[in-house]
Amino acid sequence: MPGTDRETFLILLGPPGSGKGTLSRLLQQQADWIPVSTGEEIRKRMAVPGDEIGDASRPYMDRGDYIPDDLALKLFFSIAEHLPRGGKVVLDGFPRTVHQAEVLEEWLQGEGHAFAGCAFLELAPEVAAERMRQRRVCPSCRKTFPTVAGDPVGEFCDEEGCSDRLIPREDDDPERMAMRVQRHNEQTAPLRDWYQDRGCLLELDASRPTEESVANILRADRQG
Repeated sequence: MPGTDRETFLILLGPPGSGKGTLSRLLQQQADWIPVSTGEEIRKRMAVPGDEIGDASRPYMDRGDYIPDDLALKLFFSIAEHLPRGGKVVLDGFPRTVHQAEVLEEWLQGEGHAFAGCAFLELAPEVAAERMRQRRVCPSCRKTFPTVAGDPVGEFCDEEGCSDRLIPREDDDPERMAMRVQRHNEQTAPLRDWYQDRGCLLELDASRPTEESVANILRADRQG
């Protein structure tokens, strides 16, 4: 949307471990999309003593559960207030329920923002589980380092100004992984049909190289 201060939003959906974070970062590197990971934002806030959203999210995150709709919406709108005007935003981790999607749709229309659609990353459960077992997180800056298509994860954080040793993500133990997969199947998977009914769903094979998904998204965006 050249010449406007309104943002364009793209939603990434897919089971845990399907590579949404990696895809977001590649869209940022190759096409200047702004990645917004609500999961990473929650983990950062949980590391700040006294943070209202972080404290309220902790009991849910500790057991691998979704945070409630009202808290997820509060988190998203607190992030949206600080997004650069006129940018293209890729959402990873929001919306996660039909109610969240309905509120987001109403907000986009009310604010005059553009909607680029929803990309769904399809991946076999056993492959997603193996990726979750292998990924790591920085204990200092909370950046997640996923393993996608066999790419190795390094030993240290590569974020500017941070070189801490990576550790397994706290919520990637088997019990919490099972909880997240269950919640995805119950609450997030129905969004696939919800967006398909609106004619704005792009299905992607997450077992393929992530570069292919980037190319498919950028092609669809150009075709508008």
